[in-house]
Amino acid sequence: MNTFSNRQLGQAMTEYLVALLVVMLMIGISFAGEGSVIDLFLDAVKTAFDNLGSFISLPL
Repeated sequence: MNTFSNRQLGQAMTEYLVALLVVMLMIGISFAGEGSVIDLFLDAVKTAFDNLGSFISLPL
């Protein structure tokens, strides 16, 4: 019975790694000419940082 449970653990690890690979590819690869999710997120952070800097530099 111990061998069976070890095989089950190995299969679960393989399935987990395949699922993780698929999710990482979906996040990192762009589709239909759009930017990837990571690119969109970094652009949003840059825009927010630029807006914050503009707001802080306004005179009182």
